Amino acid sequence: MAENIKILVDPYIEGGNVIYSSFHLSLQIGAIIGIYTDVSKIHTLMHWFLKRQDTFTSFRESALYERLTVYEYIQFFVKLFHYKNDEIENLLKLFNLTKQKNNRIHKLTYSEKQRLKLLNTYLNQAPIQVLEEPFQNIDEFSKQNILEIFEVIQAQQKSILLLSNNLEDLMMSCSEIYRLDTTGLHILDVKEEDSEQAPQPPEHIPIRFDKIPTKKNDKIILFNPPEIDYIESVEGVVLVYVVGEAYPCTLSLNELEQKLTAFGFFRSHRSYIVNLQKVREIITWTRNSYSLALNSTDKTVVPLSKNKLANLKKILGI
Repeated sequence: MAENIKILVDPYIEGGNVIYSSFHLSLQIGAIIGIYTDVSKIHTLMHWFLKRQDTFTSFRESALYERLTVYEYIQFFVKLFHYKNDEIENLLKLFNLTKQKNNRIHKLTYSEKQRLKLLNTYLNQAPIQVLEEPFQNIDEFSKQNILEIFEVIQAQQKSILLLSNNLEDLMMSCSEIYRLDTTGLHILDVKEEDSEQAPQPPEHIPIRFDKIPTKKNDKIILFNPPEIDYIESVEGVVLVYVVGEAYPCTLSLNELEQKLTAFGFFRSHRSYIVNLQKVREIITWTRNSYSLALNSTDKTVVPLSKNKLANLKKILGI
């Protein structure tokens, strides 16, 4: 059985507010794990991992020695990490930079620079490699090249942890994806869409299914109810919002209301359902205009109908 590295991440509290609670993370040797969260949490996590002796952190905006040529840069780090010089040509091939080896780094494209930044991840011997947004704003060729580099790094028996606020980037590279919010770490249930019809269970066996199915490109993503911030219907399209990102859902608002009421969700408006656990404030704009402010980094506000206000006060006991 593959060895696991168990990590307890400290909570982060700012101005008396819990940005995220402490959480446990288990990293399997040779696996690629993703954490999907917002930019501020990524920044905080990167600096937390920076303090660990068994971890190498690769920041997306880390500087390169841009006056050096690609060859000189690789040669410098090959010596620094005590590799042999004959490894340089192999690295140029692995990073697809053979044609650019005599170019100064400042003349490389953004995508080529991002590939080159992974050199230290490849060369260092730390068992945990933490990377910030390795796929952000790079071309498709570079994305595929980075996936090939990851396979080689995995073969070195290193664990790779990717931090990103782009779920699609994590989907194409990670064996497991977690979402981090103020309540902690939650595993995302992501499945490939299957064209074949699954066998139907016997009719006499009742099945309770609490997760909410959404679709993103060719992926079906299943969210636990507590993960959802609110749900909105826009011109007949139902969108489930999780950490500021919208996920289309085939269920109607009425169907979702029936499924989610028991989990503390409230139909605040004919076009909105809100998770009351995420509500921080009831805002009175005018005598007949109300809204619900959510406890989120983007200061989300959801409308509250006047005729729903009395029901909400009853639920809240106010």
